[in-house]
Amino acid sequence: MASKLTPKVKKETKKLKLKKNDKTDTVIHEKDWFMRFDAPLKIILTARFFAAFLVHISDCDETFNYWEPTHYFVFNSGFQTWEYAPPYALRSYLYILIHAVPVYLYKALFNTRKIMLFYLIRCVLALLSSLCELYFYKAISKKISSTVSNYYLFITVFSPGMFIASTAYLPSSFSMYMTFLIIGAWLNKNYELAIFTTALSTFLSWPFSCLIGLPLACDITFRNKKYLLFIKWCLISLGSILVYQVATDSYFYGKLVIAPFNIVYYNIFTSHGPDLYGTEHWSFYILNGILNFNVVFILSLMAPIAIVLRKILTKIGIRFSKQSNINNKSTWILYLSPLYLWIFVFIIQPHKEERFLFPVYPLIQLASSILLEYIKDMNFHSSVIHRFTFLKLYNKLIDNAYIPFLFVFLLMGLSRSTLLVKAYHAPIDTYTQLSNDYLTLPESDVINVCVGKEWHRYPSSFFLPNDRWKMHFIRSEFRGLLPGRFSPESLYKVEENYNDQNKEELDKYSDIRLCHFLVDLNNNRSSELEPNYSENNLQWAIWKSIPFLDTKKTPLLYRTFYFPFFWEENVKFSSYNLLMRNDFNKMNTKSHSENGSPIHYVF
Repeated sequence: MASKLTPKVKKETKKLKLKKNDKTDTVIHEKDWFMRFDAPLKIILTARFFAAFLVHISDCDETFNYWEPTHYFVFNSGFQTWEYAPPYALRSYLYILIHAVPVYLYKALFNTRKIMLFYLIRCVLALLSSLCELYFYKAISKKISSTVSNYYLFITVFSPGMFIASTAYLPSSFSMYMTFLIIGAWLNKNYELAIFTTALSTFLSWPFSCLIGLPLACDITFRNKKYLLFIKWCLISLGSILVYQVATDSYFYGKLVIAPFNIVYYNIFTSHGPDLYGTEHWSFYILNGILNFNVVFILSLMAPIAIVLRKILTKIGIRFSKQSNINNKSTWILYLSPLYLWIFVFIIQPHKEERFLFPVYPLIQLASSILLEYIKDMNFHSSVIHRFTFLKLYNKLIDNAYIPFLFVFLLMGLSRSTLLVKAYHAPIDTYTQLSNDYLTLPESDVINVCVGKEWHRYPSSFFLPNDRWKMHFIRSEFRGLLPGRFSPESLYKVEENYNDQNKEELDKYSDIRLCHFLVDLNNNRSSELEPNYSENNLQWAIWKSIPFLDTKKTPLLYRTFYFPFFWEENVKFSSYNLLMRNDFNKMNTKSHSENGSPIHYVF
């Protein structure tokens, strides 16, 4: 009997050994918690959710070109910019519908306040950004180095640039998401996904992001000789993205529209497109990169220099010890090349804006992370140290160089992000008060909210509690083109006056006599068209006042970074006010006179 049981006993013994090995592997796997799926995702997602609820809208394009069209498709009202006017058709409705349709369905199923839908969209963007970043993180860990991936994780969590860009409802932010996937797929040799996400970024969000895919295309075709794969997936991407985009936009605009072509044509081939908005000095992107990434941005620019320097020193006979664990050291610069191509192309363009750097934020962080690890290979070989003993101290400094860099980055990053919240969040906080249950409302069917010089800080119609509320622009010193209003007819024909040269159109203004509430910044400066409404106690009462940093009266250092304990003592604030008209129940809230003509200012 014993001999018959021996094979079974052997099997059981093997099973027990396997279980012990599994347990050992599990313990090791749990120790390496950074490499697990859930730990990096939780870390990144926490940071992105903070951004979703804390970051203000820093670009009026985000409000009027994306939040407002989304509001129109969900609630049948919203502001329309000239870029959506049929004669110009620069923007794609497909990008808007991808966001608007799920929100519309959610609204149909659940009775949710409009402001909650705003934050719901932001939270979804936070999740999308986090998932793309996780894919990027895993690719770095697998193909470059686990140490580099951990550097990247630290940088992306505390970066002010990612704090701003990760939940912004902008095509440049969507292109940033795609950059995470493009470079991650490229590192993983998943060329199909890399090509498709490049096409998504180019057609669906921002045509200029094709620059990121240019080195990828060269690598696939010239270096790897995969011509058929490249052509095949380019055609698949065209058929599955551009065809649907053209069909969608042509339906809404009522004519054949290729929106990516239109925006490229306007910005490059018209006489006024490239330099009409936001022209800046060539140093703008350098300063902006330092502001949003501080020492990390400087490191990212130094990465190619470090490679060249090490090779030159090696050729002249100086020996180095290889201590980093970077894989494929000879080729990783190829994956960073889109960053330097992007900076070169955009730095020579006259039109510069902060959001234009968003698509290369992943590469800025990757380049700096790689350099922090690559610096270890700048250690001098022991044979060199014997001749120059003072180099021992140099080697020790190089081995621990990442510590001061990351420490300085952490302090400056947290300081900048904190300042953005404490100094510039007042507009969103002010418009949130419109949903305050204790706010006294007029008895009329329509409640009119007006804004003058602060029109560009309007966070979107999602902050108007319901359809009873209407937003109006009153005239100020601004002489550019303000948005009009969407209507079913304005999608395919011209209903209001628009132009593509940022020239003022008077039909965009309403009479201040219509206004029940007025949002205004009291900075103790006034003019004929921008009086200090807050001091006009006969007509207006201040319902809510929130501090807003006065950049003209605050020193540069204190309007750039937050310093605990003594920052408040060294800055100057204006008041961002929600004003309520006195006796507004006696007002005439009709936007047209008795003969049917619109009520406007007498200019």
